[in-house]
Amino acid sequence: MQPIPNHRVRKTPRQCFVLLCFLLTPSWLFAQSATIRGAVSDAQGNAVAGAAVRLYARSSAAAIVTTSAGDGSYLVTATPGAYLLEVEAPEFGLATINHVQLEAGRDSVHDVALTLSSLRTRIVVTASGNAERVEEVSKASDVVDAQQMRDRQEYLLAEGLRGVPGLRVQQLGGPGSQTSIKMRGLRSYDTAILIDGLRFRDAASTQSDASAFLQDLAVVDTDRIEVLRGSGSSLYGTHAMGGVVDIQTGQGGGETHGEISAEGGGLGFLRGLARAGGGLAQDRFVYSGGVSHINVRHGVDPFDPYRNTTGQGFARYHLTPRVSLSGRIFAGNTFVATNESPTVDDALVANHPASGPVPAIGLPSGQLRLYEAGTAFDAGQATFIPAFNDPDNHRASSFFAGALVLAHELSPTMSYRVSYHAVDTHRSHRDGPAGLSAFDPIFSSDSLFNGRIDTLRARGDHQAGPQSLTFGYEFERESFDSLNRDENPDAVQAVNDSGSISQTSHAAFVQDQLRLFDGRLQLSLSGRAQGFRLSTPEFHGGSTPYDGLEFESPDAAFTGDVSAAYFFRSSGTKLRAHAGNAYRAPAAFERLGVSFFAGSVSVWGDPGLSPERSVSFDAGVDQWLADSRIRLSATYFYTALQEVVVFDFGIIDPAQDPYGRFGGYRNTGGGLARGLEFSVSATPTTSLNLTGSYTYTNSDSRTLTAPSENFRKVLGVSDHMFSLSVVQRLGRSVDVAFDFYAASKYPLTFFSSQRLFEFDGPVKADLALNYTRPVGEGKSLRFYGKLDNLFDNTYWENGFTAPGVWGIAGVGFNF
Repeated sequence: MQPIPNHRVRKTPRQCFVLLCFLLTPSWLFAQSATIRGAVSDAQGNAVAGAAVRLYARSSAAAIVTTSAGDGSYLVTATPGAYLLEVEAPEFGLATINHVQLEAGRDSVHDVALTLSSLRTRIVVTASGNAERVEEVSKASDVVDAQQMRDRQEYLLAEGLRGVPGLRVQQLGGPGSQTSIKMRGLRSYDTAILIDGLRFRDAASTQSDASAFLQDLAVVDTDRIEVLRGSGSSLYGTHAMGGVVDIQTGQGGGETHGEISAEGGGLGFLRGLARAGGGLAQDRFVYSGGVSHINVRHGVDPFDPYRNTTGQGFARYHLTPRVSLSGRIFAGNTFVATNESPTVDDALVANHPASGPVPAIGLPSGQLRLYEAGTAFDAGQATFIPAFNDPDNHRASSFFAGALVLAHELSPTMSYRVSYHAVDTHRSHRDGPAGLSAFDPIFSSDSLFNGRIDTLRARGDHQAGPQSLTFGYEFERESFDSLNRDENPDAVQAVNDSGSISQTSHAAFVQDQLRLFDGRLQLSLSGRAQGFRLSTPEFHGGSTPYDGLEFESPDAAFTGDVSAAYFFRSSGTKLRAHAGNAYRAPAAFERLGVSFFAGSVSVWGDPGLSPERSVSFDAGVDQWLADSRIRLSATYFYTALQEVVVFDFGIIDPAQDPYGRFGGYRNTGGGLARGLEFSVSATPTTSLNLTGSYTYTNSDSRTLTAPSENFRKVLGVSDHMFSLSVVQRLGRSVDVAFDFYAASKYPLTFFSSQRLFEFDGPVKADLALNYTRPVGEGKSLRFYGKLDNLFDNTYWENGFTAPGVWGIAGVGFNF
């Protein structure tokens, strides 16, 4: 790769003058603005500096962000209307003020006293697309904020989600290994991943989801992660059958602030982070951004290197009080050495029981090294061979997700937003003949996958008293380019094929929300319709039955959701229910995918595939106790996958298939997932915070998942999951965080064996320590350390060896 030249641009006097005029817009443009000011203090009345102040518009969910000054004061300029105010400081809780009403030309004063004694009160956006207090939300939702990830010293976003009820996070090995998020017993691609409310997908993956990049999404400048459990397609479109994970970028504002940190430790782990945010011209221009670099030199075994460079940023400029233009990026570049898949060797078959599931016992690491070297090894009690090294197999990937958003508040009750969102993904899988797998190529080969998704979205919001109406339109273009080649010296026999596939879609969506009885009753009804159109694909390397065809439009997707919640203020009880259907649009490869081998072509795609469909229902209760120091939550959920897309051999009849396929993608029945979710959050003392969750999941397939055992349970799903997080603060300088996560046994099969294996679920504890020392006004040094897998528990995730106990230590400068 050629380096990008670094050109310095010299601004002319004329350019500087235009820029100055742009920043110093005449004050008459702000004649219709309003201000809100106040002071942030602690329970003793002391000023709190650096507190994040967020003002959410009720009519559009747009947030204006600033920070409190050294004397605790804050000032926000906004347009007249109804807002929710949220204030947060790292060592304190949150205080939320309801129904802040700003009037033109008036200066509203709201002082905020942060308290250490109650739970954090949250404003949630993802559940409905509009700003709501957690007491109002009618769907099952959770928030993991930047402070929680800092306490636990998480460096990858997926790891920060382990404690969320209903979520199963699997990392297949050490840092950089393939990671999946399974929600409520469904598949990994049944969860939609969003960045600031906009979909993040890899168009070049077989299911066109985000799974290929979950392990590469690093913690850089993330403000919070909001999780919606349950169907979300009516608002967020494809893949939101199990739920939605929304990664929200920091928005800066206020005085310049940021962090520089470095850490290192076991597994050859090194990480550096730098980020900064702030505002100019009384926060008319706000910005926030950062960059991190992770370098793992060896990983779990002697050769699992991983490198990750990630940048994340946001900026917004208010052209007028009512019009703003914002942009954000999230981009990364990674490299990882990949292992071969777990397998079964003849020497281990003697350890398998004659019938029933096989207890999954991995070959010990010392014997695994002998197996990799091709020498004799002692099988012992092992029943399978964990993922082993392949010295010339690696993956290089990059992603870019960027958006531009124009927002215009037409009045205190009406607004619209127009956004353009681009997701560009690249993956290169290189392999050679040096490994032990029977599927290693004879010659070194490259498989390149490039995806591109462009989305144009327009959304309008109207608020009329207790009613909020949201409506919008989306146009999306999805394209997938692939290239496969090898280094065969015989040019005639060398592999060199490529393909280009694309599809477009149009969607319309609407949501109607109603708040009654002084906001205690919340009703929501939403719907979405999306139609698809395929373009003629282009392939090089052989002829396909798709060549020159024009395809009829595939079946459209129609979804709807209804939810309700009622909050009993006297008892602190909220009852909620949510029902709806959701869908996943077939990927470009599922519709038109082919592969080439030795001059022949295999056709896998079906252009006429229908979208996957599901229906779901959940109902729950949230209970606040002890002056809001305790929150208990219980939810029952049920999801039925009515129609799914599967890859099959032997079912499709070439004589009956219009494309002559002997195998490939087809529609069929899905399965059922149902269960219970429990969670608790508590602050028993002013310095102790506890969160815990338990999830029971029963997930079955309508088709056999292990035919040899007549088995129908969904593979890779644990029936029971438990998590506990304890954060103890010692004064204002020290905090200790302990995390515990455990999952029960789960079934799995290997490609190399017909038997059903039973794996022990992970049992993992982490311990983190932070010490902060002030070094000046608004500045501090932070010394921290963490032990991962504290009890050195040995386990295998899907047959991949998890790291034993390992630790890091680091130092950071905050300003």
